[in-house]
Amino acid sequence: MHQCYYCDQIFDSKEDLYEHSEIHSDSERNNEIKDRQKKIKSKLGSKKKLLKKNRARVRINQI
Repeated sequence: MHQCYYCDQIFDSKEDLYEHSEIHSDSERNNEIKDRQKKIKSKLGSKKKLLKKNRARVRINQI
């Protein structure tokens, strides 16, 4: 059993899956990549905010 990453359709063979995957346009793949990049940037942004807060707290404790 092989499942399409884009539409979750299931195929018995890899060959059928590969043939099917050609119907998905490049724009769908690009949108998927952009969505992943947005999620990563969002996570990094929140981690940077936490790091800044932590640094400020450490500076206050050192005084």
